[in-house]
Amino acid sequence: MKNSLTIKDVKEMLEDGVSAEQLENFKNDSRVGVQKLLVQFEKRRTQKIELLEKFEAKKQYEKSFWEHDLLVAGVDEVGRGPLAGPVVTAAVILASDNTLYEVDDSKKLSEKKREDLYRQICEQAIDISIGVGSPKLIDQENIYHATELVMKDAIEGLYVKPDHILVDAMKIPVNIGQTKLYKGDSKSLSIGAASIVAKVARDHLMNMYAKIYPEFNFTHNDGYGTKEHLDALNKYGRTSIHRLSFSPVKQVNKIY
Repeated sequence: MKNSLTIKDVKEMLEDGVSAEQLENFKNDSRVGVQKLLVQFEKRRTQKIELLEKFEAKKQYEKSFWEHDLLVAGVDEVGRGPLAGPVVTAAVILASDNTLYEVDDSKKLSEKKREDLYRQICEQAIDISIGVGSPKLIDQENIYHATELVMKDAIEGLYVKPDHILVDAMKIPVNIGQTKLYKGDSKSLSIGAASIVAKVARDHLMNMYAKIYPEFNFTHNDGYGTKEHLDALNKYGRTSIHRLSFSPVKQVNKIY
């Protein structure tokens, strides 16, 4: 058998799925090309097992509610630290049979992966809601309270009311039971999904602002205080989306 199959045949079989007997035959195949394919196959299999284990671990908080047919909303925010742009929150209710294996803290994912997972979340979620806190709100309320308010907006914007909320290190001013998890976007599938939705939504907003204020290159710095951003702030002045209560913005008198 080992000589009747080409390397290409073996590759296709490993990609499509093989029986234990076929796998054993490949292990006994002396061709270097086959052995290299087996190394790659075992690596992919190990990665898949690890991914599934992480997926199950991230559902631990949701499972205690899903087992009683209760709905859980994960809530997270993006954009508390930037000098410009809104703070964005998201609330996501997932079904217990979702297949969002790769959901993780949005900060750990590439832009391409976030966009792909964003589409998957939108397809599989029971409900999604987004809250947006403007720079004006942030200046009026302070960033922490503004974040609480737009988290509340996200929850109240859901069409389906959750029985419980899992939230990343915050307390939301709503009359629904909550579990506060530190680094929750890495521990909870629902919070991780919310972090991705909030991040993608904010990125899209900042890309729009980048067209209005091209000198600030918001597409690349997301409103954070990079050298490029600070240089533009000093040269062109503050824009309508800058947070006036944040240093060094409040020291800049020039208006764009």
